Amino acid sequence: MKKKLLSIFILLHAFQIGIAQPANTNMSNGIFFDGEPYLVINPTNHQNLVAAWMGIKYSGGLYRIAIKTRASFDGGNSWSTINTLPHFGTGFGSADVSMAFDKNGLLFISYIDYRQAPDSGGIYVARSFNGGLNWDTPSKAFDMYDVKNKRPIDRPWLVVDKSNTLNSGALYITTKPAPWIAPPNRNYFKVSADSGHTWTSIANVDGGAYLVGDLIAQPMATPNTMVNGNFCAAYPSYVTAQNPFPAYYFAKSTNRGQTFSYATIFAGMFNPLDTNFKSAFRLASNPIDSNKLVFLLPNAMNGDVDIMAFSSNDGGQTWSKNIRVNDDLILNGKAQDMVWAEYNEQGNLAVTWRDRRNSGANGFWNAGYDFYYAISKDNGQTFSANQKLTSQFIAFDSILTQNGNDIMGCVYQGDTLYSVWGDTRSGKMNIYFAKTIASTNTNVGINLLNGEEFRWEIFPNPANDFLNVVISDHINAKEIFVYDAGGKKILMQTIKDNNFNINTQSFSKGFYFLKIDNEIKRFIKD
Repeated sequence: MKKKLLSIFILLHAFQIGIAQPANTNMSNGIFFDGEPYLVINPTNHQNLVAAWMGIKYSGGLYRIAIKTRASFDGGNSWSTINTLPHFGTGFGSADVSMAFDKNGLLFISYIDYRQAPDSGGIYVARSFNGGLNWDTPSKAFDMYDVKNKRPIDRPWLVVDKSNTLNSGALYITTKPAPWIAPPNRNYFKVSADSGHTWTSIANVDGGAYLVGDLIAQPMATPNTMVNGNFCAAYPSYVTAQNPFPAYYFAKSTNRGQTFSYATIFAGMFNPLDTNFKSAFRLASNPIDSNKLVFLLPNAMNGDVDIMAFSSNDGGQTWSKNIRVNDDLILNGKAQDMVWAEYNEQGNLAVTWRDRRNSGANGFWNAGYDFYYAISKDNGQTFSANQKLTSQFIAFDSILTQNGNDIMGCVYQGDTLYSVWGDTRSGKMNIYFAKTIASTNTNVGINLLNGEEFRWEIFPNPANDFLNVVISDHINAKEIFVYDAGGKKILMQTIKDNNFNINTQSFSKGFYFLKIDNEIKRFIKD
């Protein structure tokens, strides 16, 4: 009877995996960590999606972060094998990927490749002529020493002009000083008119009476391009001579960044955020109406961290009051962060974010999470009822305190919302993908990714006395290894069954790693 019950439990578990997978597909299946995904859609072929992210890769005797990409040509139902962008120096690691299609379907990707101490590297740009299947040789857009002592290579955002104006095809990258550079700091940008092969001299986004000031260590500018050919960006500032309050400013250029006009999005005293929350902000530009823009950010002006939207209907000259996007109870102690937003071709806006409303814990620590979305059809004045993107609630993991999981991504085409994010449901940070019909909140089934198949799973995680392992037939008879957090091998055994357990009663509390072949999964011993 016990054997029969165990078989039923294994079948139920496998069934749960099967029904969750079509809603949330693991894009990366990395060995340790995958983070900060980016997603784009081809304006000339709406079935062509490309995802990119940061992922650990073993190369040259080192585990280093590399930029990985996959492409789909059937609306996300299946995906190409993983492509890895190159490094440009010994010991270099990559970070901060972003992508953009031009109006003709040429795809650009930018990322940092660098080393600290001695500081070297830069921001690199590559092109794909086949919808993200392959990339040409990357060229350097920014160098670590473009601004002496400031290392202007952190959080680069790439955008491309898709208008029918003389600015069509112009590439823009905004960036800021490296995290180890103390303020005063400024934000920077460059422009390319030849598909990213050459770039203008480095310049500042802020200026005039709209300076960043001396107090902000990381003055990120979030850029976009407008349908009338303008380049625009939003960024933070705190200069009391300009404004007695901290502010977010809007910069707009009609001439490829040669000159800017400025406006205030909003200013005020903000409740301080726990620095563990991901506070990156997003500026979105309506693709059919150059007057309409939306600026979104996590903000604690209501007491706990909500997603706030500010909209403009006059090209960024004036901005609305803040509109709360998440619809859980105000001041319930549940925080939202990691916001992203995109318009569809009809001018409707989709907003996605990480949400802790279903957690039993308040604040950041020990608060599990889901990912949610909402739709606005009136340029951010009102939002639909919030809906979940995730197929399961994800338990808190301390890896969320670390760098490399600051953003998620989405694209919105017609009534279909495509979303990517990193979460820790597998015991490690992996990138997940969802395809959702927004008007009905219906998840569209996704096939297994090209070259992927079920290999093995572990549960429960965290584990107490036993860790269960379920494997597929083709890895039976292989060896499984267990390592502690320091990398010391503490167990090795030969796999003799498709389901078995590992006795963890004698394990100390903490993190452990299981390894079969070259695949590694992390688990926690409670």
